[in-house]
Amino acid sequence: MELSKKIMTGLSYVCRALLAYVFIPHGYEKLAARINPHEYIDFGLKGDFLDFYLIWERTNFIWVIGVAQLIGGLLLIFRRTYFLGAIWLLPLSVGMFCTHVFISHAMDFLYFDLIVLILNLYLIVENFKLIKEDLLRPQKTFI
Repeated sequence: MELSKKIMTGLSYVCRALLAYVFIPHGYEKLAARINPHEYIDFGLKGDFLDFYLIWERTNFIWVIGVAQLIGGLLLIFRRTYFLGAIWLLPLSVGMFCTHVFISHAMDFLYFDLIVLILNLYLIVENFKLIKEDLLRPQKTFI
C-alpha cells in the first residue's frame, strides 16, 4: 500500500473515531437525561435557542434526534457501515451547524459544529468515486 493511501486511511479512522466520540454520548444523553436549563445558560445558550431545545424536549422530538445520533455514531465504528453512518449523520450535522448560525449565534458551538460538519463531509467526499459509480452513472433512457 502506498504512503498516501495509508495516510488517507489513517485520516478516515481518526475522523470516524472523533465523530463517533461526539455523536454516541450526545445521542445517549438525549435518551437518558432531561435538560437542565441552567447548564445551557451557563454556556451562554439562552433565549431562542433554549426555547427551541425545550420545545424539542416537551414534544419528545429530542428522542428522535437522540436515536439518530446514537445509531449514526455506532455505524461510524464499523468499517462496513461507516459510509452509511456518514450519510446518516449529514442532515444532523448540517442541522446542528445551522441551529447555531441562525438561532444561538454562539461562536464556540458554531466552530465546534463546523468542525463536525467538515469531518462528516470528508468521510462522504472520500467515497465520492463510489457515489459517482452507483448513483450518477449515465442512463440509456429517461425512464
